[in-house]
Amino acid sequence: MDVSVIIVNYNVKDFLVQCLTSLQIALEGIDAEIIIIDNDSEDGSREYVPKKFPNLRYHWLDRNIGFGAANNIGIEEARGKYVLLLNPDTIIEKDTIRSMMTFMDREPRCGIAGCRVLNADGTFQLACRRGLPTPWASFCKLFGLQALFPSSQLFARYNMTYKSEHETYDVDALIGAFMFCRKEALNQASGFDTDFFMYGEDVDLCHRVQKNGWTIRYFHEPTIIHFKGESSRRSSMNEIKVFYDAMEIFARKHFGHSTLFLFILRLGIKLRSMYAMIEQHGWDVMFMILDAISIVSALMLATTVRFGAPFAFPEYAYPTVFIAMMFITLISLLTSGGYFEHTGRIRPVITGYFAAFFVLSSLTYFFKDFAFSRGVLLMSMGFALAFSITARMLWHAYHTIKGKKADRRVLIIGKNDHEAEILNALHTADKHNTIIIGRVKTHRDDTQYVHLPILGELSELEPIVLHHEIDEILIIDKTIDAMHMLGLSMALQQHKVRIHAVSEYDDVIVSHIAQEISGISPDIPKVNLRIFRHRLIKRCGDLALALFFLSLGLPLVFLLSDHPISFIKTMIDVLIGRMSIVGVYTNDALFPDALPGMTGLAHIGNATMMSPSVIHDLDAHYIRYHTPGLDLEILLKHFVRNGLRGFKLRS
Repeated sequence: MDVSVIIVNYNVKDFLVQCLTSLQIALEGIDAEIIIIDNDSEDGSREYVPKKFPNLRYHWLDRNIGFGAANNIGIEEARGKYVLLLNPDTIIEKDTIRSMMTFMDREPRCGIAGCRVLNADGTFQLACRRGLPTPWASFCKLFGLQALFPSSQLFARYNMTYKSEHETYDVDALIGAFMFCRKEALNQASGFDTDFFMYGEDVDLCHRVQKNGWTIRYFHEPTIIHFKGESSRRSSMNEIKVFYDAMEIFARKHFGHSTLFLFILRLGIKLRSMYAMIEQHGWDVMFMILDAISIVSALMLATTVRFGAPFAFPEYAYPTVFIAMMFITLISLLTSGGYFEHTGRIRPVITGYFAAFFVLSSLTYFFKDFAFSRGVLLMSMGFALAFSITARMLWHAYHTIKGKKADRRVLIIGKNDHEAEILNALHTADKHNTIIIGRVKTHRDDTQYVHLPILGELSELEPIVLHHEIDEILIIDKTIDAMHMLGLSMALQQHKVRIHAVSEYDDVIVSHIAQEISGISPDIPKVNLRIFRHRLIKRCGDLALALFFLSLGLPLVFLLSDHPISFIKTMIDVLIGRMSIVGVYTNDALFPDALPGMTGLAHIGNATMMSPSVIHDLDAHYIRYHTPGLDLEILLKHFVRNGLRGFKLRS
């Protein structure tokens, strides 16, 4: 057999259908097989995809074992001379497979080859050819030197931005989304290292193949589109943490002899993780700062209204009153869901301010020296609430006009027998920010079927896009295949226009494209344990219990625990954040936010009698549906059944 194509799917059935459609065209006349490994998708892939493509080989796993481990299943049974490791969120052109086979045939020492990879808007995806993340390259990447000097061979080795994307050359690593491998080289390397759950396994594989004497080549002629990060977007995984954990695993494995490098790497990873989290939740951080300013300003304004001066309280009250009001109000907003959950929502903000007013007014009964004026407190909360609501209303206005809720101007290319259904999907109520501007004709358009204004011919596409300020292009003409789509994407690369294609009507594909165009996120499993206020309450509870058992409750430990020393050691682990009182049973890369627990759903159900898949499901249920109340319920059940016995202790 010539080629075995292995695709690992996880919650992206819409992209997988697009990928397989383009892949089947590319494999015409080639002796090939397609192997699909599904990592326990929850989006109906198992029921839907085999009906569309019944002649493929499928493996339906009962849990997500990770990208590398799933690929290894396909590699082990692959019969092809070459193995193409392909992501489901890709579209390949008609001649891609043949071009790669020809290239590998004339490069007998090439173990793995990659191609030119584009983003959906036509821009070049830097990760498709990389240098080895050596200590120096990693340092430059983590501390921003590569971004400052992208053309420098000294500073930009990580993503090799000093190299042209339009040339062919040796590289150290390729992107896992498209790796055209010689089966012999894969067998020598024993496939992927399963220590990497996701990210980093492609770099590690390339490095080991290279150490076995093979070359790794970037071949610029074939081009694919990669809709990057779709599987991780639709999972409960903390993508940022998994990425940087993978980076550390690679460094430990290949550069573990350098203690200094590992220290600098961890420092860089911490800084980059913090930066990534701030970037991800930038608006929430901004709202916290604005709310803090609002609280201080509101107190000064209320004091001026009541007493005629902004600092009318006694000298000893400052800065205590400002700090106390800010701290209590921000904590109230945080615990009510005003931050890090649904950015810009007004309802939890109102709840938070009412809670803060109740707490602050209650404290004046205990701290009489600060009971200056409840009228000032009431006015302060009212003014601050008005400022906070105004800020969020302005935020909503901005995003409606310029941001993610802004109108998306759509251009249609060609015609389709199911055009009405496709356009209706774009016009549904929850996608009201989509404006269809008109149509561009292809050579087969017949004006009697046209229901939209014609803006010109396909040869005039670029000026049409510029003149009408087009954001998205939807191709509905069957004659425009993946190769033409790639060509259009590259031609419009500088304009950052996203291109979508639907050659025939399909509910899943049309629904996915409508979501993409309108900017609506797909249904992503909610993860309660990742909610900041849940984690904050959980951590405070852990600290309180750990401090109790290490101090006042110490006699109970020696009296009631079968292993008091191990119990104390475990409590120290809880105190420093290595464990949690209530948590998951096993460490799983899918649950990087969850700490192993002394007790949990699996623990109270007698985990020793359960299969690994059942334990995994219980852990997944815990992190997804976690609430402080669930923790309390588990803890009470544990104490009722076992007292201080039965906890999972450190040995």
